[in-house]
Amino acid sequence: MRLFYSLLIFAAGLGLVVYRERIQLFTGSFAFAEKYLGSTFNFYLLFGIGMMMMSFLYLFGTFDSFLQWTVGRFLLVPQ
Repeated sequence: MRLFYSLLIFAAGLGLVVYRERIQLFTGSFAFAEKYLGSTFNFYLLFGIGMMMMSFLYLFGTFDSFLQWTVGRFLLVPQ
């Protein structure tokens, strides 16, 4: 199941990277992406690459440790 989900997320990220122009024409521009990233195309590119990277992390079982390392300090549950 892990392989299936990671391939599905990877394909979605690749689709964002390849078809970012068509997706931008369909959804329109994002104001925050235009302001901070330069264009909506850059947002879709970075988001798609991030999805592909997260799919590899999930495939190899390191996604949980990555989340704990990055945002875990904000989500700690008191024991």
